Amino acid sequence: MRTIILDFETYYDKEYSLRKMTPVEYALDPRFENILCAVKEGWPSNQPTYYVDGADFDKWVKDAALERSAVVSHNALFDMCVLAWRYGIVPRLMIDTLGISRAMLGYKLPRLSLEAVARHLGLGVKGNTVHNVIGMNRDAIKAAGLWDSYASYSMNDADLCAGIYDTLVRSGGFPIKELAIQDMVLRCAIQPKFLLDQNTLTEHLAEVRAKKDQLMAQAMLVGAGGKSDLMSNDKFAELLRQVGCEPPTKISIRTGQETYAFAKTDKEFIALEEHPNPAVQVLVAARAGHKSTLEESRCERLLKISQLTWPGNQQGLMPIPLRYGGAHTHRLSGDWKLNMQNLPRGGKLRRALIAPPNHTILTIDASQIEARIVAWLCGQDDLVAQFAGGEDVYSSFASDVFGYEVHKKTHPSERFMGKTGILGLGFQVGGAKFQNTVEVQSVLQLGQKIEMPLEEAFRVVQMYRRKYSRISATWGLLQTLGIPVLAGNGATFSIGPCVFEKGAVALPSGLKLFYHDLHQESGDRGMQWVFTYGGETQKLYGGKLLENIVQALARIITMDAALRIQRRIALGMQVHDELVYCVPNDRLEEIKHIVLEEMRRRPDWAPTLPLEAEVGTGPSYGDAK
Repeated sequence: MRTIILDFETYYDKEYSLRKMTPVEYALDPRFENILCAVKEGWPSNQPTYYVDGADFDKWVKDAALERSAVVSHNALFDMCVLAWRYGIVPRLMIDTLGISRAMLGYKLPRLSLEAVARHLGLGVKGNTVHNVIGMNRDAIKAAGLWDSYASYSMNDADLCAGIYDTLVRSGGFPIKELAIQDMVLRCAIQPKFLLDQNTLTEHLAEVRAKKDQLMAQAMLVGAGGKSDLMSNDKFAELLRQVGCEPPTKISIRTGQETYAFAKTDKEFIALEEHPNPAVQVLVAARAGHKSTLEESRCERLLKISQLTWPGNQQGLMPIPLRYGGAHTHRLSGDWKLNMQNLPRGGKLRRALIAPPNHTILTIDASQIEARIVAWLCGQDDLVAQFAGGEDVYSSFASDVFGYEVHKKTHPSERFMGKTGILGLGFQVGGAKFQNTVEVQSVLQLGQKIEMPLEEAFRVVQMYRRKYSRISATWGLLQTLGIPVLAGNGATFSIGPCVFEKGAVALPSGLKLFYHDLHQESGDRGMQWVFTYGGETQKLYGGKLLENIVQALARIITMDAALRIQRRIALGMQVHDELVYCVPNDRLEEIKHIVLEEMRRRPDWAPTLPLEAEVGTGPSYGDAK
């Protein structure tokens, strides 16, 4: 297959830019203008890079046969959208060097722009001519005598992108199968499957604003200190605890001690903007000085997208932008400041994502996949057997805890506690965190808070560790044998299909989990292992390492299943261990059978791992859950 590098240069100004708009708003705006596009055709070859004037691009692209080619760009979630929505062309294979860089270099580069990645790889220097043409269209650039320098700037970008592709994919060992997965993920945005319900979004936005104003007023008046309480770390931490949120922490670069992660740049603090509890969002917004919560701004963006006019005069289409390699464990994450992977359960945003006429939304969720992998990987054979036999493991564990037979229908609170234990305690969670998780998640999932005394939480934790001793023993093995190998002690270590080496865990997919600059330093509880990821310091211990490995393996299983299903029906959206499809009504039963069969299929590297899945269907994403 022929490989072509593309780099679009488009008109922008201070108001009309990707800094102010989502890519879908930008690309479909009447002000859009393709000024030029740099092309490295037939690459790799000795042919020189060239450019196509935007005025001539429509003719060029019709003759270029991109539908039969692999097309590469740095930030394909922009360039491929332009190609598809402005010119009606979807390449046979879409490759994003930004996503590839994120998966292979994100552990040591805080920024993954074309400039940053090219500099790191020693490929050359990115120009800055783009800053000289702000607010200028094609004719203005030519009139100002900047055309040649702008074209050279764009062609240099294409050369740098080609160099990144060559270094990371052709020479750097990026798995070829992952290119197909990346292409599948890009198509969720570039070929939208879903519609948005404007009425539901409008109603929800009004409700969110009213609730926000009420909560914001309360937040500013909490306690005698008012606003000062929000800015005091200790007092703000207590306010978060009062609304059921455990404050995030980090390792201080200055002191080496654990401290609250409340800086505006701390990922853990930023993540609280997406907390499912609106009260937490309001507190975080007030602390950060924001005038709106994430729920409000996201609803506003979705409403704007729902009002766009697409090619063919279509309206209401909803692209699903997903970030390949968005997490350390290679899970996907959300993009375009929409984070469609974190729509609140039971909320109106899920119900606003609807199927087109004569279609149904289908979800397929990998049931308890992380808990199953934990049991299998650690050799906890009795738990593996329970999963394989279809037993209700949540009720079984809860029965041990409470000393009487727990049933799903008659003991929902007890079973929920058992569920929380099975799903979380395998990662060395302590009593305080378990207590917080039970109390917070019970409100979100059951609609009522389960009060759990701290002593009871510690009792449950210890019972889990005794009952599933092979799991707790694995934490110790990873701590004493696995982590030192990652730190470079020269020994060997493996667990299941994962092989340890200095600085990384090699996964069966060919990708790696990276632990850069892993070393020991003094902490609150003595010496601890820490590493850096994307410029941030993180703690590492046995249970955390097991969690990373399990999440990475779950991602491999889920996305490999999605890739097999792609031959029958295109993926519409992915949310961690769940796949979402928009299915023609006359194929619904056929697709149900296919997705269940593929999600239950055991990988070659885990033939004894029992897998299960659950299907949901409905006219909206919310109804299908």
